Amino acid sequence: MTRRIALLSAAALLLPRLASACPVCFGASDGPMLEGSNMGILALLVVTLAMLAAFAAFFYTLVRREARSVAAAPMAALRPLQDGTGR
Repeated sequence: MTRRIALLSAAALLLPRLASACPVCFGASDGPMLEGSNMGILALLVVTLAMLAAFAAFFYTLVRREARSVAAAPMAALRPLQDGTGR
């Protein structure tokens, strides 16, 4: 395992052109690889925003349910008294 990591690190150091960060580093500011990178970034942003929206909707639902149960709680406590079964 460590030998493989050492070999990959040496290859990255000896072949820096293969280990470049992005297409812009090569000077191609409008190539198909850059468009693909931008679409990948956009896809990740959409997934992140969708997950944040799902969490917000979940907590909004929890708050609504809790408010509904608090509003219904006094009526549930009075129900035995209304039935005449009292405490």
